[in-house]
This record gives sequence, structure tokens and C-alpha cells, in this order.
Amino acid sequence: MLAICGSVNQEEGPETVLVGDGSVDYNGRPANRLETGGWPSAPYNFLMEFAETMAFIGLQIDLVLYLINKMNFAHTKAATTVTNFAGTAFLCPLFGGFLADAYLGRVSVVVIFGCVELVGMSLMVISASLPSLRPLPCGTSPCKASSSADLAVLYLGMYLIALGSGGLKPCLSSLGADQFDETHEKERRLSAVYFNWYFFSFVVGGLLGVTVLVYIQDNIGYDVGYGICLALVAVSLVVFVAGFHRYRRKPPSQSPLTRILQVIVAAFRKLRSPHPPPEYLYEIDDKEATQLGFQKIDHTSSCRFLDRAAIVNASEKDHERNKSKWELCTVTQVEETKAMAKLMPIWTGTIIMNVVLAQLQTFTIEQGSTMDRKIGSFNFPAASIPFFPLIIMANLVPLYDRIFVPVARRFTGLDRGITFLQRIGIGLVLSVVSMIIAAVVEVKRTDKAKAYGLLEDSRATIPMSIFWLVPQYFTFGIADMFTFIGVLEFFYDQAPDSMRSTSTGFSFCTISLGYFISSAVVSIVNMATKTDSHPGWLSDDVPFNRKKLNLFYWLMAVLSFVNFAYFLVVAHFYRYKKYPSPKFMNPDAQLQKSATPPVDSACGVGTKDQSRQP
Repeated sequence: MLAICGSVNQEEGPETVLVGDGSVDYNGRPANRLETGGWPSAPYNFLMEFAETMAFIGLQIDLVLYLINKMNFAHTKAATTVTNFAGTAFLCPLFGGFLADAYLGRVSVVVIFGCVELVGMSLMVISASLPSLRPLPCGTSPCKASSSADLAVLYLGMYLIALGSGGLKPCLSSLGADQFDETHEKERRLSAVYFNWYFFSFVVGGLLGVTVLVYIQDNIGYDVGYGICLALVAVSLVVFVAGFHRYRRKPPSQSPLTRILQVIVAAFRKLRSPHPPPEYLYEIDDKEATQLGFQKIDHTSSCRFLDRAAIVNASEKDHERNKSKWELCTVTQVEETKAMAKLMPIWTGTIIMNVVLAQLQTFTIEQGSTMDRKIGSFNFPAASIPFFPLIIMANLVPLYDRIFVPVARRFTGLDRGITFLQRIGIGLVLSVVSMIIAAVVEVKRTDKAKAYGLLEDSRATIPMSIFWLVPQYFTFGIADMFTFIGVLEFFYDQAPDSMRSTSTGFSFCTISLGYFISSAVVSIVNMATKTDSHPGWLSDDVPFNRKKLNLFYWLMAVLSFVNFAYFLVVAHFYRYKKYPSPKFMNPDAQLQKSATPPVDSACGVGTKDQSRQP
């Protein structure tokens, strides 16, 4: 991988040995570019992501069958329990990101929440291994529900896994990106490559989870399968800790929420103050910003009301530094608040796509269970249908990085080939296509069931190969490759330094909302389509083959298209964050520059650096 991506740790002059983004090393000293970060630190990050993802997805994807077959859950209760588990797991990144930004730093949060997940996996192994913690199987005795003790161990294990896995996700991805100094041209260019390979690690881990681990759980035993999940989490922590000496760290700052509230309160306190020119707004100098470990942000003309928080009144002159931050904020703090506000419309534009993802992970698996799953003598598990988009993405990510980006770069002049928002938009379009394909395939499936008289028998096998479901998964797999990475890159790059873990947590939160909203959408559709003579489209009162799933997929296609139109509008009005010139961020470079004779600006000193455009 290092050979593919290149190395940034080349021999450099003394003026560039220290990174310019305020990162520190293991001992809290300014990070040395030659000894920390860069691609040598990436394998620790990628291997932990691979192992943790394999364990989490391997457990999640087959959990509904464990609850039904081993814990005697009803089908509806099992599906709801798994949906809530997954939704919670992708809601916890907000909590983990907040702790990292405000108090603990990314490295500490990854270790702490990794240990929490390890405890949760241990409890799941205990639940699956001890017969006393499970009810007797329904086939050998009257079906009994799980006892309170059984459920206590089960739920505690499940939600500790959700908390642990969710809490470390935004910090792990952000920590990896922190290893590339965005004030250094070569390293900033490689940060885009990092996100592609981070996603590749995620995909390969998920791929092995839905195949190898699902097979082991279904054919050897859940105790063995969950034991492997436990071992994977333990190994991932050991690998991560082994890279401690290589990581560049961003020191935690004040709570992001507090910083935002301070700007709002300070702005309201100066409602009657006249607006001065931007150069008269309060800001600390470059040297102090570097010492505090963050980059200054240039003033922008948007949301001018918030600029009031940085107005220096006559009574505050000469002692601005002694003022409370609830009365006077820096321009950078004001711009941080503006930046987070501007991210929210983009954030809302990605939620519907995750609603589509939730539908594919539920209804499509049910469709697959009614179809012909034979491959020779092998019976393909319906729960392993996500294998197809994952194998597709595992092959497409390297092609995207090595072929698509260089070709696109020739036309756009951008290091990433296309902008963040263009990448997200392509994925949203493909999600619409995926739902259209799903609707067409469902019509064919139900027509086949009708032709063979199987509409009333949901347990019968329809003579139609499960591989008819591959095209919709193939299309959505490509969509996810564009949108998921685009969202991660966008929220990391465009968020303020002090709020990057929290911002990345928001990107994972859309997946959580997708799970929760999908349940609400199904309920609303059922209520809206129910009449006195006909049940709702997706009602449990009718056999699965008689559900109007094709109409539901068409509805999701329409909602996805409307969502894409909304995204186009908010993306059109979005303005990317401007990065300051590297020469102002590296104190060593400033000293070098001060000792150099002045250069005429006509020689190209002030030329716009196109490579820094997102």
C-alpha cells in the first residue's frame, strides 16, 4: 500500500521538519514530520478498522437469526431489536466525537471505547456459550420466552458493543486523517487517498464478516462465531496501541457545543453595536494560534449577525484577552460556528440515502429467503446477500483511486478529481437508480410467484435465482462508495479543527437516522395505504409475496429523487472553507521567510494554489 500511495517522509529542509497544523507527538511536543504521521502510521489505523468492522458486521448481520432461533424472539420483535441496536451503534459516534474534541483526544477515546466493545463481545460469547442463559429451543419443548436474566446479559452485551463500536468510529477515521498535515502540499494531497483506503479496509472487513463469520455462526455455532468476534476486537486494540509512537495528536480543546453557544450569546449581547470592517474584529495572532494547536480561519461574509461576537467595543480595547468568551470571541471561533451551521443542510441531504440502505438490509434479505439460493450443492445464505455490494466495492475502491481520480484530475485540475459535493451527488443519483431496479425486480419476483401459485406460501421457494437481487445491490454499492467516502471527507475537511471528531460523528449519525426513520416510513406507509377492504402495502397481516413491495420501492425512488433535488440546491449555495497559506501556519517557515530578501509578487508569490481547492 505504501508503494501505491507514495511516501511523504522524504528528506526535507529544516524549515519543514515540524508540522504546521499544531499536532503534537506521543510526548506532547510539536510533531516532527519525519518521525510521526504520514503513511507509516496508516497500517495501524487500517488494520484496526478492518478487524473491528469484521467483528461488528459479522455479529450484526446474523443477529436477527440468533434472536429468533436461540432466544425465541418473535420475528417482529427480533427485527425491531436489531434495528434499534444498529441505530444506537451509529448514533454513538456523536458521543465519542464530542468526548474526543472536548476532553480526551482521539487516541484515548479509541482505546476506551475499544475496551467497552471488548466487554460487550465477552458478554455475547457468554450468552451464546452457556445454556443457562438461553431458553430451551422451541422444537423440543413448549416455546418459552427468554428470562429476565437471559435478556439482561444479552441486552447489556449488545448495547456495550453499540456504544464501543459507535464511539470509536469517528475518532479512528479522524485520527487517520490527522496524520496528514493539511498545511503541507504533499501530505494534504495524500489525505484524499487515505479516506479511499480507509473505506477499503472497512469494506474488506465487512466482506469477511458477512461471509466467513456468518457461515461459522450458522454451521458451527454462535459461541464459536462470537468468540472469533471477541478475538478480532482484542487484536484490533493491540494493533492500534502498537502504533502509539507514530500518531500525531490534536490536543482536545473546549467543548464544541460550549464554543458555539459562546458565539451566539456574545452576538446577542452586542445587538446594538455597529458592524466595523472585518479587519477590526477580534483575533489572536498566528504564533499564539500555533501554540494553541489550531488553525486560524479567515473571515467570511456569511451569517454576519454572528460577527457581532468578535466586535471589540471601546470599553474592551487594550484588555481583550481578559474578557470572558461569553462576551468576546475570536474571528476563528465565530467562523467555526458558521462552518458547523453551513454543514447542516448538506448533512440532512444524505439521510434519505441511508433510509434506502436500511430497506435493502431488511426487505431484500426477506426477498432472498423466498428465492432459489442454490449454487450447485451449496445453499447460499440469504443473510449473506450484502456480500455482493461489498465485493464490488472492494474491487472498485482501488480502481477509483488509480484510474478515475487521475482521469478526472486532467479535466478538473483538482487533486481529488472531483469535489466532495460532486462525489456525494453521484452517490445520491445512483441510489435512485438502485430503488428503480429493486422495484422492477420485485415485479418479476411476484409475477413468478403468481405463475407458480405461490402468492399465499411465503415459505416456498420461488423458481427465480437470488442473483436477480445483485443489480440493485451492485448499483447501491457503487453509490455508497461515492457518498460514504465523500461525506467522511467533506465533514472532516470542512469542519473546524476543534470540532472534527464531532463533525465526523454527524456523518455516521445519518446512518443511525436512516435506520430509525426507515421504521417510521414503513409504519406511515402502512397507515396511509390501509383501507377497510385492503391492508397496508407492507402489512404483516398478508403473506410476504402479496405485499406491495414494488410500490414501496417506487415510493423510495421518488423520495430519493426529491432528496437529490434538495441536495443540488443546498450544494449550489455552499461555499468551501478557505485554507490559510502554509507559510502562515509553520513558525519555522516564518523564521526562514523573515531571513530571506523580499521577493516581488509579480514572480508568482501570490498565485492562487489550485491544488488546495477541495
